[in-house]
Amino acid sequence: MTDAPALLRNRNFLFVWLASILGNLALAVAMLAETWYVVKTLGAKEDLGLVMIAGSVPRIALMAVGGVVADRMRRSRIISFSLGLRVIAVLSLVGLLHLGLLDIWAMTAFAFAYGALDAFFWPARDALLPGIVRDGDLMRANSIMLTTNQIGLVFGPVLGGVMLATLSYEWVFTLTAALLAVGVGFTVLVREAPVLPHGERRHVLTELKEGLQYALQTPALRSLMIIYAIANLLFMGPLGLGIPIVVTDHLDGQASTLSYLQSAMAAGMVVGGTLLTLFPPTKKRLMIIIVVIVLEGIVLGAQAFTGWIPLAIALQFLLGMGVVSNNVPMMSVLQQYTERSKIGRVMSLNTIASMGLSPISYAMVTALLALHVDIRIIMPAFGLTMAALMIVIAARTPTVRTLD
Repeated sequence: MTDAPALLRNRNFLFVWLASILGNLALAVAMLAETWYVVKTLGAKEDLGLVMIAGSVPRIALMAVGGVVADRMRRSRIISFSLGLRVIAVLSLVGLLHLGLLDIWAMTAFAFAYGALDAFFWPARDALLPGIVRDGDLMRANSIMLTTNQIGLVFGPVLGGVMLATLSYEWVFTLTAALLAVGVGFTVLVREAPVLPHGERRHVLTELKEGLQYALQTPALRSLMIIYAIANLLFMGPLGLGIPIVVTDHLDGQASTLSYLQSAMAAGMVVGGTLLTLFPPTKKRLMIIIVVIVLEGIVLGAQAFTGWIPLAIALQFLLGMGVVSNNVPMMSVLQQYTERSKIGRVMSLNTIASMGLSPISYAMVTALLALHVDIRIIMPAFGLTMAALMIVIAARTPTVRTLD
């Protein structure tokens, strides 16, 4: 088996890896600044869900189209265009700030544009790796990519917290755009083989139907879609909206504390990913995913009751370990059981299954908050329900128990 240093000598893998680190560092800073601007500067924590929904809807609505495009074009080229347009989107925030026009509606429009770009970026990114590394290296390559990407997410929130304390929002977003631009430069250097045509080009809907039928007829892929659809419906909203509110209402209300929690989650991903790189799982991967999601639900519920910052940081660290510990096996199962000619569509369909219910999750939490339901009720209710449903799936789905 190829080791990590050998993979990093793969020129294409190296460039994709570097672009991913820079992109995640930039995005971590930008997302922290966006969240804090809405919650603290605009004082619109009830509208944070609106921003989250605006980012999720186009991401899901266009994801299937993004999968078809990823099966037709060079994936590295799609990634380059997506990152380049993100640079323009972030710089537009700088202009609006300078003009004093960056209100909740402008932030919502920015989230919408960013989500639309994600719909093409994610399928291309997920489908690219099998084309630039050997099949036997995919598990380790996924672990390396996911682990090292978290370097940006570990330092991004800390860097963002320092920048927000010392610089204006204009400078924060300008530096974010600069990092994204460097990432674009690395993706341009990737030399990817042309995507081979899979017969006569057909209508987009025809190709989508073919990909959906293929995924539903493959037990491993079908099980993954069900697991992640349920998990993300009950996880994304409480996590994305709950953590900033816990910091504001039940901790010290400081941007630095939110950055510490986000960094702790990313640090947990680094540690979990490092362990998976050294000891990549090859057996019972679906069962591993189920067990990890059950534990995530319990920890998510406990996070709502933390009034002590060190404990909150520790729980975020555990959530980070959980996220990476189910994502890496998930990616390896998808890549192993999917035909190369359909991988873009399958990746996009799995993302739709896992993320398609995120807007509903955000809307559910937003509605409960509008009804003055305390976040300390919302987070444990969602987390424990998720854990219970995962146990039911494991008990009633033979594929989960038997698939390696």
